[in-house]
Amino acid sequence: MGMIRAFLDTRVILNKILKLSKNAEKVFLDTNIRKYTNEYVLKELYHVLKKQFKFSEIQISYALEYVRNECTILPNPNKNEIIKIKNRDKADRPVVCSAYKYDLILYLDDEKTYQDAEKYVQLVRIYKDK
Repeated sequence: MGMIRAFLDTRVILNKILKLSKNAEKVFLDTNIRKYTNEYVLKELYHVLKKQFKFSEIQISYALEYVRNECTILPNPNKNEIIKIKNRDKADRPVVCSAYKYDLILYLDDEKTYQDAEKYVQLVRIYKDK
C-alpha cells in the first residue's frame, strides 16, 4: 500500500495534543501517513489552546512546534477558492478547501463537516475516546 496523504483538522490535532484519542495518536505514529495541515488550523489551534484550555504561551509554542515537525504546513487557500466550498460551518471551509485543493484525505472529528465535506474529498473520522 502506498503513502496515505492526510489533511488533519484542528480537532484531530487537538485530540492528539490533549491525549483525548488513541486513534489520533495512531495517526501521528503511522509512518505510512504523510500528514498535512494549514496555517489556518495552526491559528485555530493556538486560540483553542489559549482560551479554552488555558495553555501558557510556552505550552502553546511547544504544541505548535510539535505540529510543525509532524506535518507539512500548507498555505491558507485564498478567498476565491474558499467561497467555492459550501459548508454549514464557514470556519471549516479553509480546512475542506485545502484538502480538496491538494487532493488529500481529510481526517476529522466533526459530524456536520463530515456530511458537508463528503461531496468534495475523501474522509476519515478520527473520534476522541469516549
